[in-house]
Amino acid sequence: LNVDYPFNLTGILYFPKINTEYDSIEGTIKLYNNQVFIADNIKEVIPEFLMLLKGVIDCPDLPLNVSRSALQNDGFVKKISEYITKKVADKLAELYKADKDEFAKKWDDIKMFIQFGMLTDEKFYDKATGFALYKSIDNKYATLSEYIAQVKEAQTDKDGNLVLLYTNDPDAHYTYIERAKAKGYDVLLMDGELDVHIMSQAEQKGMEKEKNSEDKLRFVRIDSDTIENLIRKEENTKDNYSDEQKEG
Repeated sequence: LNVDYPFNLTGILYFPKINTEYDSIEGTIKLYNNQVFIADNIKEVIPEFLMLLKGVIDCPDLPLNVSRSALQNDGFVKKISEYITKKVADKLAELYKADKDEFAKKWDDIKMFIQFGMLTDEKFYDKATGFALYKSIDNKYATLSEYIAQVKEAQTDKDGNLVLLYTNDPDAHYTYIERAKAKGYDVLLMDGELDVHIMSQAEQKGMEKEKNSEDKLRFVRIDSDTIENLIRKEENTKDNYSDEQKEG
C-alpha cells in the first residue's frame, strides 16, 4: 500500500499460510503514525474481512490517540478503509491476469479470505468476481463466468436453467460423479466452510456479464437426485406401441 493523496499511507499486508482449522486463525495488522505504534486490528480503519491478514500500516494522518467512537463517524477514516479494500482487490486481480496458473496454485490458501470478503463487503464482491475461482473435481480452476462459458451448452436444462453440479465429498459421491461424467457434465468441488454461502450469493446476484441467466443459475448437489432429473433434457424418445396397446 502506498498513497500520498488524498491522505498519506504506506504499508504491507499478506495472506498467512493456513490449515483447515479456520477458527484458529487470528490476523494482526498493526497501525502506526510516523512509525509510532497506535494500535492493532482497528476495525474502523481496516475492513473486517482483512482482519484475518497480517501486516503493518503507517498513516501519519491518523490521530495518535485512537478513539473508536470518533473513528466510527470519521469520513476520512472510512476513505482509508475503502482504499485498503480497493488496493487488495486490484492487486489480486492483477496477479490473476498476470499468471492464472500461478494464482490457481495459491487459491486453496487464500480462498477463505476472499470468500469472507465477498460475503461481507459489497464493493469487494464486485471486484472479486474477476478473480474468485471455482475448483472442479479434476483440479481445474476458473472464475464463475469462465466456468459458465465452459459448461453452459451441456448443462442447461430444457427449461433454460443452467445447472452447476457440485460435490462436498467426492469419495462418498463417486458413483453419482461418474454418472455425471458419462453424460459429459462437469462437477465442482465445494467442500469449504463458506462454499454454501458463496453458492447462495452467486445464485442471488447472478453474473453481471450473464444478465439473461441471472435468475436461472442453480447449484445442485450431485447426490440430490438421479442425473437425468438434475438436468432434465428434452425427451425425443418415440414409443413403439400400437393404437390397440395404447388404448389398453
